[in-house]
Amino acid sequence: MNIANTIIKIQNPATQKRQFFITSKKLYNLINPDVSYKTFVETNITWSKLRENIDYHYNETHDTYNLGISAVQAVLILENTDKSWTLFHQLSDLISSGFAPLVNKQNLG
Repeated sequence: MNIANTIIKIQNPATQKRQFFITSKKLYNLINPDVSYKTFVETNITWSKLRENIDYHYNETHDTYNLGISAVQAVLILENTDKSWTLFHQLSDLISSGFAPLVNKQNLG
């Protein structure tokens, strides 16, 4: 699966601005680590040096964390698997292109 398909653009509750995020559940499913979802969240999000309400925020409606793009990059590096590095490179390519595939897709629909 391509990481671009998991990116959503929603309003950040701290800044009230629309930003790109990936939910922790979707990222977990993409990476498919050898740990439970709970352990994945604790290790890579809540116990890490990521900043709550800046790098990520909890979405009570969907019982997931919305991770900003920089937080997603950090988690992918922390995982340090072939799959996480492939996803990291896909995300880097999206950033380099100014998220053009996502922006163009939103303009079409």
